[in-house]
Amino acid sequence: MPKAATCVLVWSVEHKSYELHEQGCRETALLSGDDECWQRWLVTHTSFSFQGRSGQINLLKETRKNKGEGYWYAYRRHGKRVIKRYVGRSVDLSLARLETIAQACNDGIVPDDVQSQQRPLLAPKLRLPHLHSSLIRRSRLLAKLDAGLDNKLLLLSAPAGSGKTTLVRQWVEEYLQQEDQLQVAWVSLDAGDNDPVRFWRYVFTACEIIHEAISKQALTLLTPLPQPTLSSVLEIALTTFLNALTHAATPGILILEDYHVITSSRVHETVAFLLDHLPPTFHLLIISRHDPPLPLARLLASGDLCSVQAADLRFSQEETALFFQQALVRSLSPQMFSHIEARLQGWAAGLRLFALLLQDQVGDALPGALTVNPRSILDYFVSEVLHVQPQPLQHFLLQTSVLSRLTGSLCDAVTERRDSAVLLDALEHGNLFLELLDGPGQWYRYHALFAEAMQLEAQQRLGKTRLQEVSRRASSWYEQHGMLAEAIEAAFQAADETRAADLIERFIDAQIFHLIPEMQTLRHWLEQISMDVMQQHPMLCLSYAVVLLWSVYPDLQPPATLLAQGEALLRLAEASWCAEGNSGGVAQINSFRSVIAMQQGKEDLAVSYASSALAGLSNKDQAWRGICLNIVGGGELLAGRLYMARQRLLEARELWQQTCHIHAIRSNMLGLGAVCLELGELHLAAEYLRQVLTEAREVGDRDDIAPALLALAQLFYEWNDLSAAEQAADEAHTIGSHLRNQTYQVQAMLLLVRIWHVQGQSVRAQQRLAALLAQLLPEREPRLYHAVLTCQARLLLMQEEFAAAQRCVTVLEQLNQDEPERERVALLAARLLLTGEKAQEALEILSPVVASANENGRICTLLEAQLLMMCAYTGLKQAGVARRILQAILPVARREGYLRLFLDEGDVLAILLRSHVAHLRGKSHPYLQKLLSAFAPGGEGASLLPQPLSAQEQRVLRLLVEGRTNQEIALELVVSINTVKAHVKNLYRKLNVSHRLEASVVAQRLHLL
Repeated sequence: MPKAATCVLVWSVEHKSYELHEQGCRETALLSGDDECWQRWLVTHTSFSFQGRSGQINLLKETRKNKGEGYWYAYRRHGKRVIKRYVGRSVDLSLARLETIAQACNDGIVPDDVQSQQRPLLAPKLRLPHLHSSLIRRSRLLAKLDAGLDNKLLLLSAPAGSGKTTLVRQWVEEYLQQEDQLQVAWVSLDAGDNDPVRFWRYVFTACEIIHEAISKQALTLLTPLPQPTLSSVLEIALTTFLNALTHAATPGILILEDYHVITSSRVHETVAFLLDHLPPTFHLLIISRHDPPLPLARLLASGDLCSVQAADLRFSQEETALFFQQALVRSLSPQMFSHIEARLQGWAAGLRLFALLLQDQVGDALPGALTVNPRSILDYFVSEVLHVQPQPLQHFLLQTSVLSRLTGSLCDAVTERRDSAVLLDALEHGNLFLELLDGPGQWYRYHALFAEAMQLEAQQRLGKTRLQEVSRRASSWYEQHGMLAEAIEAAFQAADETRAADLIERFIDAQIFHLIPEMQTLRHWLEQISMDVMQQHPMLCLSYAVVLLWSVYPDLQPPATLLAQGEALLRLAEASWCAEGNSGGVAQINSFRSVIAMQQGKEDLAVSYASSALAGLSNKDQAWRGICLNIVGGGELLAGRLYMARQRLLEARELWQQTCHIHAIRSNMLGLGAVCLELGELHLAAEYLRQVLTEAREVGDRDDIAPALLALAQLFYEWNDLSAAEQAADEAHTIGSHLRNQTYQVQAMLLLVRIWHVQGQSVRAQQRLAALLAQLLPEREPRLYHAVLTCQARLLLMQEEFAAAQRCVTVLEQLNQDEPERERVALLAARLLLTGEKAQEALEILSPVVASANENGRICTLLEAQLLMMCAYTGLKQAGVARRILQAILPVARREGYLRLFLDEGDVLAILLRSHVAHLRGKSHPYLQKLLSAFAPGGEGASLLPQPLSAQEQRVLRLLVEGRTNQEIALELVVSINTVKAHVKNLYRKLNVSHRLEASVVAQRLHLL
């Protein structure tokens, strides 16, 4: 994004011209047109701000090495997001072009407000076809469609020219005129909509007419890579969309026209998913030339399908008669009417063509070639109707037949005329199979059958070379109007591979490559570029590698052959960028390599690539920086450098928030939650994880639900909420099974094993651990294998099977380990030494663990090591040192609610805690009381003592606290004074005190009275 501009071009209402203001220049240049001084000025400047009649934009000229002067890009900020749009070369930068870019929305381009970096949508595809006033009302079919609103799906399946679209448009118009309106969303599909993301972006955008909020969140979820698997993203977006539809205040219907062009199985699957979960107030209507591959039999059996077929759409005799009464000035003879009825059999397009032929015909002669066959009728139409049109009009029809949507300026560009808008209007009013689309901008489309006939005729009469020139002109028009995707398609139609490559590169750059959601479309384009042209464009080499490895395998390891192909492309790009000295390009390559390394489970290599990339990425490479920061942050977490991990993840979080990438934001929060967990910030970790879980559940994102549940299960376990921990771990294990994610399954099982052991199901726990170890190979899943073996050793220690635990530790010590893993093994070794009363050796192991954990913020490890050190010092009869360690542990443990940290050490620790309790003061005391109560459920203050007080000792203590002498206590209790002295001596021992005042204080602190 350019900084504050030093040059500003402003439209002056007073002077009716543009004023050019330059900082430091007192004179103001007046520009009234596209004069030479303006072009000379553009050559010598690289940025300016434009404040025109249609809005404000900032412009920046971006150059590449050996690419000439450079290209201009327009920028506009919306909140934290920045829209970037390609404008063109300096020669293209007319004042009219600037106004066009500033009001791109009014030129028939729909910017995606949710994700402004995505390619714009073509607004005419979302507009209803214009409805002619001369149409007859087909009451029986309109009534059938009305009744179809009791079903989920209304299907109109019939050959081209059967009147499907016209009938639906009539039906919609009647609803739009009613007070209780049915909200209608319309999408005219084309072959490009086989990209699943593109398909649903059009659908969600069309449905904004029902309620903007319904589609906005779903559009947000169709965010670009990095993301979970495409099927997961689509399911999440559809779930959100369906949830919003359920609460819509008004009924609605989505109409998908020309669904027969959809061949993508993934699109069909998601449409079937939509149908399965549609709320009763929303319906889907499909217009197709044949039955789509959807579960029609099941829908019909369940009463959820209303089907209108070709036989239903044929005009009855009465409808045919009424049609000709309205279409012709003269009446048809009974013989001619019967002949037409027999030949055309109620085919709508045939009737319309026939009416056109009869408009100027005298007499009852019938064309002999006319049959119900669509091809025959259209061939006849070309020979008998097209050929009688004036030659310039024929030429116009043939040239523009290659355009899917038409508007005046576009047709002017491809035909080199200046009156196309007038001509289009005349054709539409003359019913020459040109349909006006509702909405602003005067966009049209040819009837599909007519377009097909004209295209065949154009190939014969104009020839391949002239048609390619037409497509080349269309490509230039699209480029000038910021419609780069359409410009690329037209360039391919023109067989201009070099131009297509240039446009694809600008398309990628304008949208910020790694934020392009329609990866299938990009892959389709790049597959058409030869390797000779590809290697001249390093960005295309990188792009092709990404779509090969990411469009199909976004979170799975791609096949080896595809990996090799992708790496070859990356090397081509790397060689070109290294030769140019383009360190930023090389950094993008390393960014992507880091992602692939992560997919292969090579975390160290991934972190190395990501770290290298971060050194070369610029600030504008937000998504790549975010990806690399996440990977480096995850690597720091695995290495146990928690402070650095949090710093990197927070940096990534800021970038993802700027790009509004919700998948990445959730993934980032999961990382932050994991870091906080290890930092001992349990409550903050819970906040992150609960937010992730809530948001992920709302959209059904199981890829985020499972890890959030796993981390929360750890928290619940630590807080000794075993029921909640078991429920969360069990759900995570189920999700892991459905996703076939081994990591989720193993981690969940390890939590369940620990819970079962606490619940007394030790045999079951050990059996599951043995089964896991049999499944895992240390060389293939080293981290999982290490975690399972560590858990097994800990459980063996708890069961006092010391020899078996030692064997586990011996195996663990031989494995390659990160620092946190080495520390966990060291803690196991220290426990084994303590069981053998080797406290000094245990301290030698624990001291470096405490130092390292403290330095890097591994508070969980630190607390565990300090507890073991307390036990060691107690064994060495150094009670004072042990007590100071305990006093250091308790504030942190109390603040975060640690319980299992203590409880899992068993009764030995409970006895040690009771021995120190009398000397503790402050806020830690109630927490310690709760902790010791957890060791001995049901106990009160007395449970805090190493040995409970007898009833007589409690009476002696009460009297002693009251200040009674030994003699007075003896008289009160009717015992000898020697008995009292014995009780007092026992009290001092049990309370760990040496005189009456201390006994009184401890008794009050422990609520023993």
